Amino acid sequence: MKDENEPLSGYRWLPSWRPTSISTLKNTEAKILDCVQNDLWARFVSLPNQNRIWTLTVTNKNLLKAPKPVAQTPLVMVHGLGGGVGLWIHNLDPLCHSRPLFVFDLLGFGRSSRPRFPMDPALAEEQSVSSIEHWRHALAIDRMILLGHSLGGYLATSYAIQYPERVSHLILVDPWGFQHMPVDATSGYTKSGFPRYVEAVIWFFSLFNPLAVIRVAGPLGPKLVNRLRPDFNRKFEDLFDDDTMTQYLYHCNAQTPR
Repeated sequence: MKDENEPLSGYRWLPSWRPTSISTLKNTEAKILDCVQNDLWARFVSLPNQNRIWTLTVTNKNLLKAPKPVAQTPLVMVHGLGGGVGLWIHNLDPLCHSRPLFVFDLLGFGRSSRPRFPMDPALAEEQSVSSIEHWRHALAIDRMILLGHSLGGYLATSYAIQYPERVSHLILVDPWGFQHMPVDATSGYTKSGFPRYVEAVIWFFSLFNPLAVIRVAGPLGPKLVNRLRPDFNRKFEDLFDDDTMTQYLYHCNAQTPR
């Protein structure tokens, strides 16, 4: 078993190429989760295929004092591409007020297992959706309110289509999966407002894994994340006066995919 302190370079002859490790990710995440004011339970949930999904459960610490019982249908939130449980930090306390709240790292992200995914998009999607269903079964959740953001919105929708009996409500936040707007042939612009050559550039880069750039950048990776997402530190400046959030984002995505 790989030691959690081993750098996640993936190349034994370049052990320090990427300044990251599982323990660094763990410590950065712990700093973020220290901001949670309610009861927090963090653990790995094992799936039948031995993969593990890193999971947080947040419940209202005043539950026993509440005049009305907390709603039993939990809220489950699915993060977007390159995300992890720590990026929900602004939402954990407010959204656990009336019901249990579950958030988890999708397979291949954050602290969850990083199995090999099929190259076929449909099979890769099915693997992700199936892992969510196995995760639900392992936690004995009968029905849930399912919220998905970005890529998580796409997967949440796919899950709800396959397992409608397990989803009481589906909430989508800026979801992936919408078709491109058609091109207006007379103007040369798409109806989204982009020139066709811009759409072509976007299509070209869509052929590559956007997270691979962070890994290839090696020691420049953290600076690259700060440059690409300067908004992160501003969004969380009420909690941290440093680059904690961009460091978390970096350590989530600098790991070698399996």
